Formats: sequence, C-alpha cells, structure tokens
Amino acid sequence: MKSIFFHQAAKVELFNARDYYDDLLFGLGKSFIIEIEKTINIIKKNPLAYPIINKNIRKAVIMKFPYSILYIIEKDIVYLLAIMHQKRKPFYWKNRTTKNIS
Repeated sequence: MKSIFFHQAAKVELFNARDYYDDLLFGLGKSFIIEIEKTINIIKKNPLAYPIINKNIRKAVIMKFPYSILYIIEKDIVYLLAIMHQKRKPFYWKNRTTKNIS
C-alpha cells in the first residue's frame, strides 16, 4: 500500500467541490467525499490501475461525479496533484509539481 500526499491546491479543490455539492443539496458533499475516498483507496492498493495521460501523470475518474484525480507515483509515494472537474479548464494543473505537497 502506497502513502498518499495531497498538493495544497488539490486539497482546496476537494473542499471547494464538497462545499459546492453541499450547497446544492445537503449531504451531497459527503457523497462526493465518499466517492473520492473510494478512488483514493483503489489508488493506494494498485496505483498502476489508472492510465497515464501526460508523461508520468495518471488519471482516475470518480464515479457518480464529473471529477478526476490526477496523480504521480514516485517510489512508494503517490502525489495527488489535482481534484479536477472534467468539464473545466482541462490543463490548468500542468505546472503542478510534487512541491507544495503535504
């Protein structure tokens, strides 16, 4: 099982999306977080399960929500670079690196 670390901007994206869904319908934000957690658990168990979309960046599509997790694998660590909405600015995250990861 790999260690998971979030880019600071990915954390912000996660919480903004959660809040957005909770504003739409109470409890929907929690459902969003549950789907994110399910996908992160798959990544932890098998980080090679998802396809490479750019150099060494992989994309895991979230079920039930129009989001993807973009991540890099380095040794025994998975760095989550973005919690990306699939219909907005598709390459805004390209300049993110493993810096600003926690």
